[in-house]
Amino acid sequence: MNPYLVSKEVLARQVYRYSPAYRLAALLLFGFLFLQVPAVVWLIYERQADQDRRTRAGQLAAEAARISSDRKALADTEKKLKRIQDLAPVLRARLPISAVLGKIEQLAPRDLALSQIVIDAGEFQPVQIETGLFQVPRQITIVIAGQETAQGGDAYRDLAGKLLESLPPGSKIADTSLAEGQPFKTFRLALNAPTNGNYFGLGVTKISTQNSL
Repeated sequence: MNPYLVSKEVLARQVYRYSPAYRLAALLLFGFLFLQVPAVVWLIYERQADQDRRTRAGQLAAEAARISSDRKALADTEKKLKRIQDLAPVLRARLPISAVLGKIEQLAPRDLALSQIVIDAGEFQPVQIETGLFQVPRQITIVIAGQETAQGGDAYRDLAGKLLESLPPGSKIADTSLAEGQPFKTFRLALNAPTNGNYFGLGVTKISTQNSL
C-alpha cells in the first residue's frame, strides 16, 4: 500500500502502537499523572484540616473570652478563697479547749480532786502568710494536777488512759507522777497531742450546714 494513500492519523496510531519510544513516553505520562493523585488528596485533606483548625480556634477564643469574663466576676471570691487557703496551716493548728475541759470533767472519777488544768502550746514553726509571719504550734501539752485519797488506787492513771483514747492519733502520755501522802496523794499527769489531729473523740462534730453555726 502506498503511504500517500494512508492518513497521518493512521500513521501516528501505527507509530504509537509499535514504537518503543512512544510507549515509554505514554508510560511516563500516566505514571506522572498517577503520582499526582496522593498530592491532590493531601491538598484536599490539608484544606479541610485548616478549615477545621480555624473553626476550632474561633470556638476556643470565644470560650476563653467567656471564661475571662466569668473570672472577673468571681475575682473577689477567688481572692477570699486564696486567703483562706493561705490561712489553712493556722486554722489546722487548733485545739477545742472547751471540749478538752468537758471531756476531763466527764472522765474524772469522784475520788479525784482536780486542782489544776494547764493547756499549753509548743513546738512552734514559722509560717509565712502574705506579709505576716505566724508562729504555728505543732503540739499541745495538757497538764492535770490534783489529789486522790490514799486508798483510791490508781484512779489518776485510769483518767490518763481514758483521756488518751479520746485524743487524736499520735497523742501520748508524757509524764505521770504520784506523791504519797495522808490522807491524800498528789498526782500530776502530762499528755501531748498534735494540733492538726482529729478531735472528734472529744465530742466535737463537723459543721455540716451554715445554719448549724
